[in-house]
Amino acid sequence: MRYLLAVLAVVLATLYFTVGLRLGAVTLTETYLLNATGTNTYTYATAEARQRVGVTGACRVRGGEATVRLLAPDGTQIAGQTCREGEWSLNVVGGGQPGAYRVVVDFDHYTGRLNLEESHSTAP
Repeated sequence: MRYLLAVLAVVLATLYFTVGLRLGAVTLTETYLLNATGTNTYTYATAEARQRVGVTGACRVRGGEATVRLLAPDGTQIAGQTCREGEWSLNVVGGGQPGAYRVVVDFDHYTGRLNLEESHSTAP
């Protein structure tokens, strides 16, 4: 049993110092992150020019930062927001042309909570 706990401690330490620890699934549940680094990408498709897509939510940052960007089908950034120390609400939404939009979340030694929700709407 001691060896199992020692191995578990080594695995958790390795994860912490390489990619960080993530508990939850971003955009599905509130996610708790500890020293997270790396990138998550999500794709949302629109079929009409009047549709808007993106993410809304909140982040509570204890350390590091997370940058949420919305990329249009042609690859240009149309919206973005960075979460730094403190509590922030997020509203990264855009649209205008049909196609596959990508939401990219970049983590830089992020410690805190992140709660993103998918947002779809049709502009008047």
